[in-house]
Amino acid sequence: MPVTQAQLYMPRDEGTFRGSAENLFRRLQYSLWGRELRRFVADHPASRLRIVDVGCGPGFLLRCFARSFHSAELIGVDQSAALLKIAQSRCERMKPLLGDACALPLTDGSADVAFALHVVEHLAQPGEFFAEARRVVRPGGLLVIATPNAASLGARIMGRKWIGFSDPTHISLHRPSYWSEMLDRSGFKIARHGTTGLSGIPFLNKMPLGLIHWIPSFFFGYFPWELGEAYICVATRL
Repeated sequence: MPVTQAQLYMPRDEGTFRGSAENLFRRLQYSLWGRELRRFVADHPASRLRIVDVGCGPGFLLRCFARSFHSAELIGVDQSAALLKIAQSRCERMKPLLGDACALPLTDGSADVAFALHVVEHLAQPGEFFAEARRVVRPGGLLVIATPNAASLGARIMGRKWIGFSDPTHISLHRPSYWSEMLDRSGFKIARHGTTGLSGIPFLNKMPLGLIHWIPSFFFGYFPWELGEAYICVATRL
């Protein structure tokens, strides 16, 4: 029986040492997104921050935000009811919305910040998502994306064995310039962007060599080069 997309993103090893270690590792990774939010809040003080996680999956990101942004309104959008149920069990403050990234169940200009982490590579027409993102993010608000980088050093070395190709639902894999140009055409101004480390090269992803890129990644998140494993972009809605 073929594995569904929702099954690919179901949490595993819950309640085990491995699961606890992965949750800690994920929280360290997600500190990057917390820093972006704190920067936005400092520049745009408001009584309540509305954060939308598009393709929220089992709710890892929103659970992290719930710990640090106590007054924020948290909304998770996903096309899987099963994943939304898990997400809400982890983050009771989250409002779950069943919907598609290219037809977001949100009103115009209703979001201060929208995240789409490893979402656009799953879309046959990613331009439709960016049009929707511009509709739902208010002027001056943020859109944050992350997606596998088809121009990464890992992709160049590994070819078809690159991990970005391992998920059959990755149907829109592109280089950073493709995404930055699409954001520009869609009415966003890039504030910061870059790529991550070299986790796509298997022997560099194992300890102790893995420390070469994981430690800098924890502190800085992404870097001003085009060879990293994932492209990350923070853009302002014009």
